[in-house]
Amino acid sequence: PYEAEHHWGTEAGNGLAWFPDLLNKRNCVWGNNYENWMSEDGFDDWYLFGSSENCCEKWYPGKSDCPDTERAVNPEAEDEPWHSAPYSARNYFFPDFEKNSCGFGRDYPAWMGINGYEKTYLFTSGDGDVCCQTFFANSGSACPYENELQNDYYWTSYFDDQDNAAAMPTVYNHTYYPDINLGTCINGTDYPDWMRSDVDFERMYLFKSAEGCCNQWFNSGLSSCMTSIVQGLYDYVPCPENRPDCDETPSITDIDAHRLQQWYPALKGGNCRNDQDMPSWMLKDDYAPFYLYNTYEQCCAAFGYC
Repeated sequence: PYEAEHHWGTEAGNGLAWFPDLLNKRNCVWGNNYENWMSEDGFDDWYLFGSSENCCEKWYPGKSDCPDTERAVNPEAEDEPWHSAPYSARNYFFPDFEKNSCGFGRDYPAWMGINGYEKTYLFTSGDGDVCCQTFFANSGSACPYENELQNDYYWTSYFDDQDNAAAMPTVYNHTYYPDINLGTCINGTDYPDWMRSDVDFERMYLFKSAEGCCNQWFNSGLSSCMTSIVQGLYDYVPCPENRPDCDETPSITDIDAHRLQQWYPALKGGNCRNDQDMPSWMLKDDYAPFYLYNTYEQCCAAFGYC
């Protein structure tokens, strides 16, 4: 029968071999994520080898550390964002030039995955250090700044062996954001509105895990941050995952009553209280975001009482 061709150079269509990683590691590596052209039109005699010795002798005779025992860091499938639009099919490390560090996920700029640019800008899982060394070796910033897999949409989780008629476990779409005064991250959605005012701010300030938040904002005190996460407030009750017709329920139904329950600075007493005896002006819309807090820790750190 006629055999279909592997047009896009996917790993499924490639046999295992030693080959030179020409752009990133610049060393011989073992795997099947080489480019299709290496196995076509006689190029395999020059690029694919049965032993590491032959590959090193041909391509890197002067390298004392040849071969590299890890996979090539560059993906082999060209134009992946285009062919798997609207979302990339895989997670890659990639340089984020606005942050002077490498990100990780499927949300890299689309141009990095087309026209051969993926060989320079996309790095496979486990090779974040190569991305950092290539683009930000002397930046002084924490690199990579994220390493969490993006599996399907970030809010989606799957549960196996659940009866179709049963409500699936409630999935909390955890959100973490940094509190600079407190020196750690808050687990909640009670962050300032400006942190979600545009896409750039969201990516900079809102995280789906404590590790991502602490690593980005408190890398020098990462251990301290991870052990001092503060439980904030979630302003909605999430729906079971398999009930798409369910509407998320706000947890705050009476904003005035909620503000009376919050912590406030007793400016004369030099401490934070939640005795519902705050000055009336603190309850007003113009002042509440700056004087009322959902946790004692946030109030205390904001006014230097602890």
